[in-house]
Amino acid sequence: MRCFVYVCAVTLLGLVSPSKAESILRVYSATDTSAVMQLIRRFEVSTPGVRVEYTEFNTSELYAEIRRGDSPADVVISSAMDLQAKLVNSGLAHAFKPTNARNVPAWAQWRDELYGFTFEPVAMVYNRAAFAQRELPRSRSELAGVIRDDPGFFNGRVGTYDIHRSGVGYLFATQDAQRGYQFSRLTESFGRARTKTFCCTLDILNGVASGELVFGYNVIGSYALSRANSDPRVGVYLLDDYTNVMTRTAFVPKTARNKAPATAFIDFLLSPAGQSTIARHSSLLPLHFSASDQEAPSPEMATEGRSALPIRLGIGLLTYLDRLKKKAFLADWEAAMQPGFNAGQQTRD
Repeated sequence: MRCFVYVCAVTLLGLVSPSKAESILRVYSATDTSAVMQLIRRFEVSTPGVRVEYTEFNTSELYAEIRRGDSPADVVISSAMDLQAKLVNSGLAHAFKPTNARNVPAWAQWRDELYGFTFEPVAMVYNRAAFAQRELPRSRSELAGVIRDDPGFFNGRVGTYDIHRSGVGYLFATQDAQRGYQFSRLTESFGRARTKTFCCTLDILNGVASGELVFGYNVIGSYALSRANSDPRVGVYLLDDYTNVMTRTAFVPKTARNKAPATAFIDFLLSPAGQSTIARHSSLLPLHFSASDQEAPSPEMATEGRSALPIRLGIGLLTYLDRLKKKAFLADWEAAMQPGFNAGQQTRD
């Protein structure tokens, strides 16, 4: 694996026996390699003559790479739904209708160009030992209140994304801002608690596991659940007031050299076989759960009975990407977070 400051390039070649006439499918993605390994293997097995070259970025770096318009990518996958929508709206996507598009709800597809294939609640994580004798806050109002009332416990021990550098972190923050007034109150509480900010989910999870952090706010739920399932130090749950739900999206750039296998790959992600592979062999959460896979990710991550609010793909996601509006939003956020603004290491989301 070749690792740079912002980009890790991972080539997954030779997962199946090579054929005489092979086509290389280049997938550029802001998704952990381990989360998609089985998907790639099964796609290659089902599509003889195609091998996948998988390159891993963080969301902001992936956006910059594709925005240039000359990327060799055949498929682009990201959790930053707003940045994906902006790329599509800029005319960079190839339009096509997958066979399995009928399996995708309206909120998770846009203009026959951009398709969601996961259902991932935005979650909270906590250090189980630290909260062994404490009640977990059940709403954003409660969270702001307990941070304010117990500074000795929370000071310097809350973590969230640095929205200057994390595309998905910026998406989650702007979605919170649109949900109601509690966002500004909560952000001010984070500032008073000297909240630490990070570019990536992994860094937040590592901090919670080690005890450096006691609480992580607004993390990608699939990654959080996977860590909690393997690490008893980490707990994960959803707040009761509302839960944003993102979908990881994919599109084929107009510049793709291998459009036929690229569209086939996205169709596979949306297919029953692809969704089952995600449910059984991935840390991601599928768009559809079938009875043959599992009923739900876990009781803590079940959205039934909660106010689950899927983030809808469309032109509305571009509002906070307007240059002036984004500049103002970031300035307000940083002012509220001071003096707690303390960026962590930049790798990927």
